[in-house]
Amino acid sequence: MSTRIRQISTFLNQWAPPKVKMDYDNVGLLVGDPNAQVTSILTCLDVTDSVVAEAIETGCELIVAHHPLIFSKIGSINPTNEQGRIIYKLIKNDIGLLVAHTNLDAALDGVSFVLANMLGLDNLKFLDKNYSISRKIRLITSHKDSDAVLKLLNYHSAEEAHHFDVNSREDGLKCFEAIIDQHNVSVLKKALNKEGMLKEGSFQVVDLASTSQNFGMGVLGEYPEEGIGKNEFLHLVSKALNVKAIRYSGDVDRIKSVAVCGGAGVFLKNKALAAGAQALVTADIKYHDYFTEADNFLLLDVGHYESEFPVAEALKNELAEAFEELTVSVTRTVTNPMQVYVSEPEPKTIQPS
Repeated sequence: MSTRIRQISTFLNQWAPPKVKMDYDNVGLLVGDPNAQVTSILTCLDVTDSVVAEAIETGCELIVAHHPLIFSKIGSINPTNEQGRIIYKLIKNDIGLLVAHTNLDAALDGVSFVLANMLGLDNLKFLDKNYSISRKIRLITSHKDSDAVLKLLNYHSAEEAHHFDVNSREDGLKCFEAIIDQHNVSVLKKALNKEGMLKEGSFQVVDLASTSQNFGMGVLGEYPEEGIGKNEFLHLVSKALNVKAIRYSGDVDRIKSVAVCGGAGVFLKNKALAAGAQALVTADIKYHDYFTEADNFLLLDVGHYESEFPVAEALKNELAEAFEELTVSVTRTVTNPMQVYVSEPEPKTIQPS
């Protein structure tokens, strides 16, 4: 059976739902036919001329990227500018472009979780669970197979699902309750209706004051036992992310708890401090943000590309596991526009004795 772009899009939407993206963002299928057949996928961080050329060379019908090629409305598509040239090539060569950006930043096992794993951190959890999208659903049904109802709820990512008998003039009524994220509610309701489990007027949705357990920003993790020293930590970060130079501020004796946020995450600095972290690893830190006014804390800028590129490998792994019939690869193209010059020490002149 052939695999279509829409199936891959559905899979990514379950991992990183478009509804949790930031308002300014543009995610999903940006270029291509959702019904187009796919045999090979290329994952990447940025979509550049070179990445598209690589996709053409390797016969990929779909590029799955983290950074959107199209952010705002465009008036024309022609090869007279870089963006137009890339879109033109994608269309001309029947290559689709699927993007998961801030929705993947916010997802469980998304960008920051991948970064935390790269740094060898354990006991990972969201640093800031700020997505108030959880809902409580209540279903009253006479459907006799309670296990089937619970199975359907669990399939649609409902949590804490349970049921109890309803005292009513109608025999055999059961009430099922569960917690579910808002973007899954309509899909669940359609599935319940299709399976004949939905009685007219028996499906209720209630807002919750608590935030979702499945989405947030940044990740908090820890090293075992007493943690590691400052220089050991800096060396570990440098090697894990292949970073030649790290900008940082602060000082610390031992590092046990570490907060991370792929991309520009310095806005989480106070959250990291409040959580008791001894370090925050992120990128795109401005000068004045390096002043932490806190003892025993390191603030590290490892670079935007370096902090996020590992998610391209994670996308490849997830897609390859979900679609075994497809060939999935990570781009060989380094799209990082920033370069670092590391000066060699001046040779010392040996004075004759």
